[in-house]
Amino acid sequence: MPINDKYIESFCATTFLHVTCKAVGNVLLFRNDENRRYFLKKYAEYSCGYLETYSYILLSNHVHWLVKTVSEESLLHFLRGIPLIDRKSHQKKYLKKEISFEEAVEFQMKDFFISYAMSYNKRFNRSGALFLNPFRRVKVEDEQHFTQIIVYQHANALKHGISTDFANYLWSSYRSLLSEKPTILKRDEVLGWFGGRQGFVAAHCEMSEYYYSHPNAIE
Repeated sequence: MPINDKYIESFCATTFLHVTCKAVGNVLLFRNDENRRYFLKKYAEYSCGYLETYSYILLSNHVHWLVKTVSEESLLHFLRGIPLIDRKSHQKKYLKKEISFEEAVEFQMKDFFISYAMSYNKRFNRSGALFLNPFRRVKVEDEQHFTQIIVYQHANALKHGISTDFANYLWSSYRSLLSEKPTILKRDEVLGWFGGRQGFVAAHCEMSEYYYSHPNAIE
């Protein structure tokens, strides 16, 4: 069945998007914590220079992110800093203006999924596709939507019954956003949006129960 166009928003520059990837069939994306750590490491590598990450959550068979695409000028600057010998074909094409910004970001994300899938298949002696294609990306419509997505993503641990307390779930950005440890997350921007750490925690406590009870409230 074809996917609705609203779920495959283009990666326009400086745009907030709710991105979701999901495993095929009943396959698990992560069989252990080693998989999860590796996935986050590869995401940090592949998103660098392309996306700014505001929140995320890793679940058993799918992943959510809230991201913002960088500007066209920022991506050009980043790619020019990569030695010519290390540039991928789509990176060279973007620098030559042979592909659009949207295509450049989508190619990079697909490379990330392929990289993880190849490692996963080798590790577990598996073959075939791992991720559903195309992966979903929905444009963030307004400020309320932005707030809802962050809380919704963290509350997914409750929705899917994998934790009774989303604040203690290890594989979302909730704890990272509240910590002092180095992170690729836009921590200052997120906490500032909620008026600081106390406001961040309070908003999650107030809103998480709603998303737990209304699983289809957010795209």
